[in-house]
Amino acid sequence: MSKDKRYNTVKNLIQGGYIKTFREILDTLPKTVIAQDLKMHHNTFSKLIGDPELFTYQDTFRIASLIDVDETAIMNLIYHQCVADRKTKKRTKA
Repeated sequence: MSKDKRYNTVKNLIQGGYIKTFREILDTLPKTVIAQDLKMHHNTFSKLIGDPELFTYQDTFRIASLIDVDETAIMNLIYHQCVADRKTKKRTKA
């Protein structure tokens, strides 16, 4: 089975600095495609997207392998997503 061509687009967007948080990947690449390629149920992947702190190193390494970028690039995207989520939660509580 060949890899979805949108992975290359996401790779270029990450390397170009256009994608800053993990969820921005989903603007280009549907979560069902990533979930299937990770051999993960789409509900499980949706849960990870909703709470990115639940991602494991193994998950990030597998995603980095699919996109063909450095593992730290995916970890940074997940980190920035967590920070953005915390800022949003603080604003809604106030």
